[in-house]
Amino acid sequence: MKAGTVKIDITPQPAAGVFMTGYTNIHNKPSMGTHDSLYARILLFDDGQTRVALVALDLIGLNPGRLTEMVGGLGVEGLLLAASHTHGGPMVLDLYEPCGEDRSWPAGNPYLSWVEEQIAAGIAQVKETLQPVRLSVGSGVVDISFNRRLVKPDGSVEMIWGQNRERRQPYGPVDPEVGIVRVDDLEGKPVVLLCNYACHPVVLGSENRLLTADFPGYTCAYLENQFPGALALFLQGGCGDLDPYVDVQNDFAPAQEQGEVLGREAKRVVRAMGPYREGAEHALESEPDLELIELSRECRRYYDPAARCQIEYSVLRIGRSLAFLNLPGEPFVELQLSLKKRSPLPHTFLLGYTNGYAGYFPTVQASREGGYGANSGLTIHVEAGVGEAMVEAALGVLRQSR
Repeated sequence: MKAGTVKIDITPQPAAGVFMTGYTNIHNKPSMGTHDSLYARILLFDDGQTRVALVALDLIGLNPGRLTEMVGGLGVEGLLLAASHTHGGPMVLDLYEPCGEDRSWPAGNPYLSWVEEQIAAGIAQVKETLQPVRLSVGSGVVDISFNRRLVKPDGSVEMIWGQNRERRQPYGPVDPEVGIVRVDDLEGKPVVLLCNYACHPVVLGSENRLLTADFPGYTCAYLENQFPGALALFLQGGCGDLDPYVDVQNDFAPAQEQGEVLGREAKRVVRAMGPYREGAEHALESEPDLELIELSRECRRYYDPAARCQIEYSVLRIGRSLAFLNLPGEPFVELQLSLKKRSPLPHTFLLGYTNGYAGYFPTVQASREGGYGANSGLTIHVEAGVGEAMVEAALGVLRQSR
């Protein structure tokens, strides 16, 4: 197995006047500047037969669009655009349509087109940096996330975002696991750290006018500082119904604090694993193969069942022990918990907001109970049950996978 990395600054220039997204999908909230830079962190895997580019993005989401063809022309068979879903980034999506996009600004020179070109150029650059690597997988536990849907004894649902900063409200399912993939060079030095965790990047609220990667940016910056020379990729999980405890406010200190809490636990796990040793606990086989299985599902639209839309998603298997289910939207955490519990592989992670945005994927039970993202809101695009169906299909693939 070989891998290469590059980190590209994708902060819009100029930073003032950028249309922001996350809390709105209209051009009425322009930025006033940049608080912290936005990046595309690119990791290219090559097993000698297949090349897969994993791109971790400080964006609300990103549809593959023309990038699939652009990257295919570079000899890269697989592309995973894994967005953190920061609500403090530039508008690149039309959130109100499944897999919609926004190329309307700046007029004549769309930011979205520019960022696609930067990603393609970065992948071309990474091809020249491939080196032999070894992979280890571990996990830790962090408590910075709560379920923002409070189901009351009478069955009604209250959205408690902005109301649980003292951790006093009872809340539903969460996944406290921090999944870590450590990628070492042949000398045992970490060159890439993948960090998978489920929590909405909404520490900053709707009144913020500075571009920011929110808490995942602080997590990555912390890890890159602690492990010089390594690139840290934050991979968002199934956080459709999860918020950080200190959420939707306009002080950056809680974003740094919560991001670094996650970073410190990730650092502990990385150090506990230590350099790769074949046969050691958590170590993958020395030469794992790659398998990217593309899947598709036709879905009824939530608000118009007579209409249909197509959902494209995928499973990436690395060796015999590690897999990622990549979903283009906002999966509720129960889907992630179900996937992990039932997977035949010991290390299986869910990546939300990957290769597009098709809205929320609530569970059937949550849809019956109600609440934002479950049975209300303009970003529910597909019928209830699609999330469960995609998990079932992925489990079937993993059971049959070589």
